[in-house]
Amino acid sequence: MTKFEKEMFQYNGGFLMYAGAYEGQPTYGEVYGADKCHPSRIDMPKELFVARFKYSKAPITKAKFLKELIKNHTVEGYAAALASGKAPLEVLREKNPAWYEGMMMNALLT
Repeated sequence: MTKFEKEMFQYNGGFLMYAGAYEGQPTYGEVYGADKCHPSRIDMPKELFVARFKYSKAPITKAKFLKELIKNHTVEGYAAALASGKAPLEVLREKNPAWYEGMMMNALLT
């Protein structure tokens, strides 16, 4: 199982992606099909979508989310949970309910 590396995260336009290599990482050719992908990208590994940060005043910020993600999750486990249809915050909440409840209580108190 591969641990998340902080320097491999990319944030652009509200989307947080992970560009580090991990076991079972799909390529652009596998995701989009060889006929719909530029030939130079067919065998390149596809970045993992981590989360979208849409609201600036949300109780769980990108920094808090990243800290919890890096501390308690592996890349393969997180990718599998997202592939099963779970939302990013739901994955973190199920693994560490105390962290989630603490974040929500702090938001209510402030």
